[in-house]
Amino acid sequence: MNTSLPLKIEKGKGLKKESDVKESVRSFLELLVSCPVGSCEADPEFGFIFKNFRFENFNEDKGVLYSPNPDGEVSDFYKYKIHGRGVNLNTFAHELKCSIAKYEPRLREPWVNMEYKSLEKTIVFTIRGIIGDTMTEKFEHKIKMHVW
Repeated sequence: MNTSLPLKIEKGKGLKKESDVKESVRSFLELLVSCPVGSCEADPEFGFIFKNFRFENFNEDKGVLYSPNPDGEVSDFYKYKIHGRGVNLNTFAHELKCSIAKYEPRLREPWVNMEYKSLEKTIVFTIRGIIGDTMTEKFEHKIKMHVW
């Protein structure tokens, strides 16, 4: 059994359990994507680094964040692409894929794609992988985040 997210207490039973593994993984992925890195005292590395930059200015033509200090030193994350797949280094999708691999062991062979929809001002995350011991149960989940 898996813990239900958000956490719920059942009277006399303690934490509510989720019998559907896919639903439990979906809930955990939503939590991981919505938490900025550094927001969890128990594990400061938990979360998704993009959330730390969510309200930065964005260059839609180049697909990167505008640097707050273009003449001085800046974080490498200002060079990261918003669009992309988890296999490409220097993309936020790669950072999310690494976080999923670290914090969600039930989802094996994670694959991540981020797509910016300029008209809607949203980013759509597509996360795929395999769940279960037989390595045959495919998993896919989409998360939509409004930005800028």
